[in-house]
Amino acid sequence: MKAGTAFRAIGFVAGAASSVLLSGCGGTTSNDPATSATGATESRSSASPQTNAQPAFDPCTALTPHLLAERQWDSRPPEPKQDSQGGVTWRGCRYVARAGYGFVVETTNGTIEQVRSKYPAAVDISAGNRKAVRYEARPDVPGGCTINVEMRSGSLYILTNVPQTSANKHLVACDIATDIARAVAPLLPAGS
Repeated sequence: MKAGTAFRAIGFVAGAASSVLLSGCGGTTSNDPATSATGATESRSSASPQTNAQPAFDPCTALTPHLLAERQWDSRPPEPKQDSQGGVTWRGCRYVARAGYGFVVETTNGTIEQVRSKYPAAVDISAGNRKAVRYEARPDVPGGCTINVEMRSGSLYILTNVPQTSANKHLVACDIATDIARAVAPLLPAGS
């Protein structure tokens, strides 16, 4: 398979994506890379994964109800989400913050090196004591930002969906994604 078809990057249609995301998504899993359960168009870059082993971290349990309430990320209960494409897998949960934006936290066996090869404009950042890359996979569609945090067997994938509405115009998707990454990365087990 050609490099560049299995990491997903999300383009958001503000009205449709926000109404579907905020209304709850019914728990369906989409294996179609073009459409996710949120109704958002997705494409994941695809390079062969280094390993098929999933990292020993479950975002759905690591982001405890207490943490979600403290961060005001508990507008809706977490929704489990799992996808795979071309040997790359993603597993985690979708969340909705009280401020009106949604985000996904998933583990993936895709690496940040694969992200860098797909998105050369990705910016290096840190998340706790780990390396990470931040990028807008669909800069033509505002409201989304993605971060991959380095893990031994892949990466932690964080994606924001900030609907572009008058109520949310002060929210910056990449600032939110960075905040989420820096809050979640310290929860990763040592050696993962």
